Amino acid sequence: MPRSFAAALLLACAVLPTQLLAQTTAPTAAEKEKARAKEAALEAQVRSYRCVGKDGKKYYGATKPVECAYVATEGLSAQGMVVRRYAAPLTVEQRAERDAEALKNAEKIAAAETAKREAESAALVQKRRDQALLQTYASEKDIESVRLRALADNQKAQQDVERRIAGLRKRQDEFAKQAAAVKAGKAPSDTFEQDVKAVAYDLQLQERLLESRKKEAETINAKYAEEKRKYLELTRGPAK
Repeated sequence: MPRSFAAALLLACAVLPTQLLAQTTAPTAAEKEKARAKEAALEAQVRSYRCVGKDGKKYYGATKPVECAYVATEGLSAQGMVVRRYAAPLTVEQRAERDAEALKNAEKIAAAETAKREAESAALVQKRRDQALLQTYASEKDIESVRLRALADNQKAQQDVERRIAGLRKRQDEFAKQAAAVKAGKAPSDTFEQDVKAVAYDLQLQERLLESRKKEAETINAKYAEEKRKYLELTRGPAK
């Protein structure tokens, strides 16, 4: 699990009750106090308790009967009217289900918070890029000028590599002539084989570099085409 997501999950778990309550209108302090006073008033009216035990029998008592400990119980007034209802305690399975649901909700909250922060961060980065783009170029022509200069530099770099490749291939031709002389009986130089391998290796590197320079030209065109598109969007609005 990513560290940022785990932190968000822990935070969500800590504030889960608040998050769940936020799904409805949060009561004011006065409303909470009023609710507590009402509960206390009802509790004060309770004179006896009544329940149907797990054995199906009814039980009564001035205090809550032992048989009512794990079932729903009613609080009765002196006139025998139901003034309070007490829910049955949750079973192990019900607590596990409740905790699993709470964790699921916490994960959803954490994921939503993470997605929100990432979206806000991406929007901020894009805003800064847009501002930098507008500060860098004064017109569409400026972008084209920069693109052409970048391509010119790339072309010069390609030509430099091509010259090195041509020089290395010329040396390989010279080595071929020396190899023919060796076959004819002339003794090779002490470094002949090493020189042949070194030139072949350098030639391979330069050919790879040339291919990279050619791909770089494609990247340059794509980069400035996107910058031009974005610049026009920022200055003229999205294309219709």
